[in-house]
Amino acid sequence: MKKITKILFIALFITGVSTEMYAQKAEKAEKAEKTEKKEKEAKPLEKPAAVGHAATDDFVTSSFNLYKKNQKITETLSDAANNAGDLTATKTDLENQSKEVAALLEKSSTVLTEAKTITPKTDSIKAVKAINLATKALNETQKAIPGQLEQIKNQEAKN
Repeated sequence: MKKITKILFIALFITGVSTEMYAQKAEKAEKAEKTEKKEKEAKPLEKPAAVGHAATDDFVTSSFNLYKKNQKITETLSDAANNAGDLTATKTDLENQSKEVAALLEKSSTVLTEAKTITPKTDSIKAVKAINLATKALNETQKAIPGQLEQIKNQEAKN
């Protein structure tokens, strides 16, 4: 009788552990799905306030102007029926943006190095954060351009 009780307890324990592991896997899958949705619905980046260092402010302004220009093109291309416009001009603009992004990304390390030397340190921290955000905007712009060019190519094929 004692053997049967022990076996029964072991079986119940194994069942409980298995059920708990399955529940944890389901929770992880749910969290991963929510994270994916958040990434897809990401808000557009906001330009940080000026930090008072000319090179940093110029870099941030140039980066965010390019980012905003690219966001407008994304909106235009997503509503192709109402914004058929001149696709050749848009394509040329995207190619120019690609060159500008590359140049600004190349310049980012120099500007970042300069920003780290700003005094007082609190201003330096603000400048570094602004540059990092501007670099993120440039990277997002760079990632978006190939897809936008593909959309233009598809729209030209339809016309």
